[in-house]
Amino acid sequence: MIGVSIVPAIFLYAISLFDYDRGTPLSSAELLGLDNYIRLLSGQDDNFWPAVAVTLGFLVCATATTVILGMGIAVLLDHVARGRSIFTTLMLVPLVMAPVIAGLIWRLMFNDLYGVINAILEPMGLAQPWLGSGTLAFISVVIVETWQWTPFVALIMFAGLQSVDPRPREAAMIDGANAWQTFRHVNFPLVAPFFGLVVALRLIDGMKIVDTAYILTQGGPGKSTETLGLMVWHYGLYQTGWIGRAAAVSVLLLVLVLLLSTAVNRYLRRVEMQETI
Repeated sequence: MIGVSIVPAIFLYAISLFDYDRGTPLSSAELLGLDNYIRLLSGQDDNFWPAVAVTLGFLVCATATTVILGMGIAVLLDHVARGRSIFTTLMLVPLVMAPVIAGLIWRLMFNDLYGVINAILEPMGLAQPWLGSGTLAFISVVIVETWQWTPFVALIMFAGLQSVDPRPREAAMIDGANAWQTFRHVNFPLVAPFFGLVVALRLIDGMKIVDTAYILTQGGPGKSTETLGLMVWHYGLYQTGWIGRAAAVSVLLLVLVLLLSTAVNRYLRRVEMQETI
């Protein structure tokens, strides 16, 4: 346990205080103190804050789309009995697929020349350079994330809806409540803990998005889809070999994840306390 977690973590924190390049002897590392962090946070590094913005953009957009669509699918499954088992089985396909494989499949589908998406849109004059435009590339990554993780949200919310006592819903319908009022005032409060759980998991996972963006765009075009995770990859292993600065980005990403996890945990505790009152 110490060898696989604590020692690498200590090395990460330590090397982030040095100017160290990949491929050079460790003895050549120059102590900088907090200069790597100051350079990143002060904006001297032109890539850091744009990467933060892209990461938060993916975080918000991917979480919102997966949660909204997943909740909608869960409600539909809760009201439809015929074919439910087949549909839930099919939803597992994108969920169990490795993100790298999913990214490769969607990259082919988004291809400008022979992709199936443009093949469908071209007769209508709607073909787009999906991975060649900054905005469309961002949207493309969100689409893939939504496709892969919406079933996860849907299955958890469906399990929550199935565990709810049907009597309050039946009483509301007898009192004349329509479907939306029943869901808003009866069902949703009962499944609020499940909702908080999926939002928490998706927020934390969205903060760490790397593989999908890398396979689809490698952070481009330009820096339009470069997340903090991809920035670590580019700085430390792929482009510059700045191990010290990449480690500093990793530590700051860890801080963001911890802050987000703390906020989500407080929200879940508050929801749990309200449920027990």
